[in-house]
Amino acid sequence: MRKVLFCLLAVATACTTNKSSSADSAKASGSDSTAAVAANDEAAGRDAIGKIRSGWQAAADRKDSTAVAAFYTDDAVLATSGAPVATGKAEIEKTLGRMVNLTKFSKIESKELVVSGDNAYDYGTYSDEVTLPNGKTAKEDGNYIVTLRKQSDGSWKITHHVSTTPPKAP
Repeated sequence: MRKVLFCLLAVATACTTNKSSSADSAKASGSDSTAAVAANDEAAGRDAIGKIRSGWQAAADRKDSTAVAAFYTDDAVLATSGAPVATGKAEIEKTLGRMVNLTKFSKIESKELVVSGDNAYDYGTYSDEVTLPNGKTAKEDGNYIVTLRKQSDGSWKITHHVSTTPPKAP
């Protein structure tokens, strides 16, 4: 788990660094049109990723793990609290199938979304209600970070997804 989180942080740092250096390069070249194209691409990426986030929540709340898994690349990695790491779309669909059948998401809120070229990361919080084995529900709040990559068809897909819930106080 630490290795996956470290890798995600490294990717996030690289995305942030590349974003700054790309903007500096555009300014140095004096190319307003290049900067405008980059800004339009970034805005389109942010919009597409926002739609992935809301589509993910809607599909999860419909208990449709196949639709949720469609937001991931074929070689994606999913690491969530209390479950083994799932690698590949088939494993992710299986893991999500168990999760979405017990969970209702009330909120998924992005706190930071960075788009840099064909890569992006989205960090945020979520709130959900989980149905416990005794039939009662428990509310929980957690954090997530996802990395995404723009596909050859122009769509965006999740490549890595880590979500955690803090330990409950004794």
